[in-house]
Amino acid sequence: MPNLILIGIIGAVAVGLLLYGLYTMLTRRKSIVTERLETYANIEEEAARATAEEFHKKSFVERALDALAGASYLQRLQENLAGADIPMKTTEYVLLRLTLAGLGFILGLYGMGYLHSGIVLAAAGYFVPALAVRVSRNRRRAKFVRQLADALMLLTNSLRSGYSFIKGLELVAKEMDDPIAKELNRMLREVNLGATIEEAMTNLGRRVRSADLDIVISAYLVQKDVGGNLTEIMEKVAETIRERIRIQGDIKVLTAQGRLSGLIVGLLPAAIFAFLVLRAPDYYAIMFQDPRIAVFGFNMPVGVLILLGGLCWQGLGALLIYKIINIKV
Repeated sequence: MPNLILIGIIGAVAVGLLLYGLYTMLTRRKSIVTERLETYANIEEEAARATAEEFHKKSFVERALDALAGASYLQRLQENLAGADIPMKTTEYVLLRLTLAGLGFILGLYGMGYLHSGIVLAAAGYFVPALAVRVSRNRRRAKFVRQLADALMLLTNSLRSGYSFIKGLELVAKEMDDPIAKELNRMLREVNLGATIEEAMTNLGRRVRSADLDIVISAYLVQKDVGGNLTEIMEKVAETIRERIRIQGDIKVLTAQGRLSGLIVGLLPAAIFAFLVLRAPDYYAIMFQDPRIAVFGFNMPVGVLILLGGLCWQGLGALLIYKIINIKV
C-alpha cells in the first residue's frame, strides 16, 4: 500500500511538471514576438524598462524557486543558459531536471524493481541536463575566444578608417559568424534599448565568462576613463589574446596525459558502478541492506556509508589532479 501511494505521488508530480512544461512551450509565442520587436524597435529608455518589467513578471513557479533556491541562483542559471545559447527559461530548465529525475526514479524502482536503480537513474536524470549545459557553454566560449582576436583586428581596422566604436562593433557583428556575432548583436540591442555601453559590455562579460573577453572590456573601460588611443589599445589586446591562446595550446599538449588520468579516475568507477547497478542489480543489493548504523539520527546501511566514503575519496583524487594540471595563463 505505501508503494502504491508513493508511485501515485511521484507519477502525479511528474505528469504535472510535464503538463506545465507543455503549457510554457505553447505560450512562448508572446515572448518570442517581444524579442523580435526588441530587435527592430527604437524606443526610449523608460518605455523599454516598462516593457521589460511587464514581460518579466514572475510566475508562481518562479516565485517559489526564488524562495527555495534564491534569486542569485536563478540568475546564475539564466546566465548559464544564455551562455550556452539554449532558448529556455530557468523555470523550464529546473522543471525539466526534476521531471527527468522523477521519471528515472519511477523507471528504476518499478521498472527494474530496485531502489538503488531508481536512485541512480534519478541522479542521472537530474545531473545530465546540467552537464549538457556546461559542455555546450564551454564549447561556445572556446569558439568565442578563437574568434575574438580576429574580431579585434577587424574592429581596429574599422576604427582606423574613421568608424566610431559602436559602428565598428556593428561591422564586426555583421562580418563575423556565431557565437561572437550573436553576442555582439545582443549587446548592441541592449544599447539601442537604453543601456549604456559599459553596462552592455559588463552583461556580455557575465554571459560569456572568458578571461580574454574580460581583458578587452577592462581595456575599453580604462581607456574611456583616462583616455588614450583606442585603436592601438585594441591592437595590443589582440596580440595579447593571440599569445595567450598559443601558450594555452602548448599547456594542453603538455598536460594531456594528466587530464586523461583525471578523467579516468573521476568517471571510470562511477561508470562501472552505474553499469553493474543497471545490468546486475543483485550485485549491490546487499550494500543497501542490514547491518545499519545511526548517522545524525538516521539508520543507514553500512554499505551506503562505504559507497559515500568511496565517492568522497574519488572526488578528492579528481580534484587534486585538476588542481595540478589547471595552469593559469
